Amino acid sequence: MTSQTRRRYVCNLSEKSLEKARQELNEDPETREEKIDELRAKFAKEKPEVKLPPDDAFLVRFLRNNKFDVQKAYDMLLHHYEVRRKYKELFVNYQPSFYKQVYETDMLTICPGRDKDGSTVVLFKVGKLDLDRYSFDFVTTGFLIAFDKLLEDEEIQVNGVVTVEDYEDVSIKLMTKCGSSDSKKMMDVFVNPMPIRFKAGHYIRQPDFFGTVFDLFKPFLTDKLAKRFHFHGKDYGTLHDYVPSSMLPSDFGGKLTNYNSQEWFEELCKEDKKFEEQNQYGFPKAADVSGDVSQGAGQVGGSAESFEKA
Repeated sequence: MTSQTRRRYVCNLSEKSLEKARQELNEDPETREEKIDELRAKFAKEKPEVKLPPDDAFLVRFLRNNKFDVQKAYDMLLHHYEVRRKYKELFVNYQPSFYKQVYETDMLTICPGRDKDGSTVVLFKVGKLDLDRYSFDFVTTGFLIAFDKLLEDEEIQVNGVVTVEDYEDVSIKLMTKCGSSDSKKMMDVFVNPMPIRFKAGHYIRQPDFFGTVFDLFKPFLTDKLAKRFHFHGKDYGTLHDYVPSSMLPSDFGGKLTNYNSQEWFEELCKEDKKFEEQNQYGFPKAADVSGDVSQGAGQVGGSAESFEKA
């Protein structure tokens, strides 16, 4: 890569988040560029067939998520591209506007502001998942694009994400339509290869059978990660002990009225060209898949490794 094509990283973190990155992520502005250079050089030497984006900011995501350990960042980024090679069907139309129908369902909501720890809160209304209308792959790709967009925000890279899932109106029929292969695929694409700091997951209004379903995933969770999941049933009060009601819409027991994320998604849907370009990087498109990227036994680590580092 020539100096004309490479785009050097420029830090846009607030002073508070930069200090947090120093303390928690081992980020040193004095050596940051050196680490980026080292990561690029490692790919050039060991995986020259992998085409990296010219933006150093993209590589910084993986360095931060791995506390600036170059070897671990290399492993995660390599796995990131292995997964895209493994599940080609998810990335054929990797353009936000293609998934506009998913975003219009109000299935996902990006809450305004941040919680007391600086984390961004993302809401998911599971009951709006209509697998008679959309395929599981279609919805999964729409979510992937949304989280890729979130990860462009450096504050989110450092402070992480909290998820709240609402299971109102979720039936056994819907849960059984999400087969084991679908669940495995979602774990594969979201857990190991995505450089996001998962701070907590909250579940509300979950049905009685939810515990049985969740038990299927427990073997893949470390004790540390398992402690980050909280189950609130129909009681909003315990949810608000963790996520303030001031930043939640009314259907999550919050104080925001008539709030949704449609403006955020409308802006996202204008970025087709950027996402199409990003999807050109990685392994050559004609390359065969190598390595095992199966959930729980990925080429570069266990299923909870990405979240565990948070």
